[in-house]
Amino acid sequence: QQKANMSGWLGENPVFVIKPDNLETLTTLATPNLQERADKLLLALGKTTGKLGQFHKRSSTWISVAWCIDDEELDEIISFLTSGYARIISGETFDSGDHYKITPAGWLRIEELKKTGADYNQGFVAMWFDDSMTPIYDAAIAPAILDAGYKPHRVDKREHNAKIDDEIVAQIRKSRFVVADFTGHRGGVYYEAGFAQGLRLEVFWTCRKDMMDDLHFDIRQYNCIDWEPDKLPEFRKRLTNRIESVLGKGTYRTE
Repeated sequence: QQKANMSGWLGENPVFVIKPDNLETLTTLATPNLQERADKLLLALGKTTGKLGQFHKRSSTWISVAWCIDDEELDEIISFLTSGYARIISGETFDSGDHYKITPAGWLRIEELKKTGADYNQGFVAMWFDDSMTPIYDAAIAPAILDAGYKPHRVDKREHNAKIDDEIVAQIRKSRFVVADFTGHRGGVYYEAGFAQGLRLEVFWTCRKDMMDDLHFDIRQYNCIDWEPDKLPEFRKRLTNRIESVLGKGTYRTE
């Protein structure tokens, strides 16, 4: 499976240079779920489609595109895309082999995927913008995201000329995941976490330990990382480990 992951990832990142100091990145890649692998194949077909209704002959390269181990796994991905109430692709068998085209539902799915940033290295941070939280962001949350190989983004740290609500939505769409810290129980954090989930982005839940009991009922079901102000190195490490265990090591570097 790791060989399949490496093949798929390198196909998506052709400018990546393999070196001794970045081999760990390739050997710790998380395996995408069925939906994510199907979306990868769909997006690849969309990029090479010149017109609506165009058929694509099944290719051996699709195994790598969909992060599959072999043809049997690819069969399952294609079956997933061609079945259900809203078929994403449809297939026909010609003399030269199996061919597939993107259905109208498939094009709508592609438009939806392009609005999100699943291929970005950015991690959006939703949190209370109180002065007391600045050291938490600077010493734990931002470094944890960087340690995991992703770029942290907090909307108040970026210069922009847009309405703040629009900027938040735009940046979440561009992100690979969201870190939502519920310390202070700000309504905006709950909204941003919910919006991210609606986009099928991963959300990493955190909260100061003495405020955990006040978490909204809907949030308590998630595995929330609690933290204490005098134990920030521990919080940083736990958040890094959580991100890497779910998404794998990112490739963003500050240098």
